[in-house]
Order: sequence, then C-alpha cells, then structure tokens
Amino acid sequence: MRRLITIVAVVSTLGLTGCAMDVLNTKPEVRGLEGAAPVQTLNNPATGTDITLRPGGQVHINLEANATTGYFWTITSLDETKVKTVSEDYVADPAPEGLVGGGGTMMFVFEGIAKGRSDLELSYQRSPQDVAETLKFKIKVVE
Repeated sequence: MRRLITIVAVVSTLGLTGCAMDVLNTKPEVRGLEGAAPVQTLNNPATGTDITLRPGGQVHINLEANATTGYFWTITSLDETKVKTVSEDYVADPAPEGLVGGGGTMMFVFEGIAKGRSDLELSYQRSPQDVAETLKFKIKVVE
C-alpha cells in the first residue's frame, strides 16, 4: 500500500511539473499571436480598450445608438496615417411596423495600414457642443 501511495505521489508531481512548464512556455506564443486575427469584432467595448492590428487587419466596432434622438457616434480623433476608416454605417434594429423611436447599431470598420500607434476617439453626439458620451481606444499596428 505504501508503495502505491509513493507511485501516485511521484506521478502527480511529474504531472503538475509538466503542466507548470507548459504554462510557462505559452506566454511567448501568445505574444506572437497579438493582432494575428485578420478581423476582430468588438460589441459595445469599454473605453480604454486596447486594440492590436497587423497591416491589413481590421477591427469592427459595433455600438448601440438611437438615430431617432438625433445622436450618432462620430469619429473625433484618429491618425489616418496608421489606421484608416473603411466604413461607418447605422443599422436600425428590427421593429414592428409603426413603432417609432427604435434603436440600432452604429458599425465602424477600421484597418491597420502602417506600423505605429493611433488614438481612436468616438463621441456619441448631436453636435460637437452636445456630447453625451466619449469612448477612447488605443490602436497599435504591429508587423
């Protein structure tokens, strides 16, 4: 019985050591994949979200909006030498016929074009003087 307990203890120790070494070895691989997805989609991301792209990689940012109130999401800051705006569009939510005042989604598509960093600022506003909310992101384009 004592021999069986010793064998189980040794196997358990080896198994845990193997797992610990595997965890330690994954960090460089994960770092190497940073921004590797050709298309990333962020739905209502929080301000301060960091975004990493590769040249040609895209990020789709979808934000809740309600055009019937007169408010739209607007790009107020972006370094177009590093990241370009591919498109921005508003899509109303499906609603029963005759329903007035329904919301929707503002959809932005940005593409990394050159290595570097860009701040992205989006404001939910009727005009530059009537801003309800501002979101700020840091975009890093890596090779």
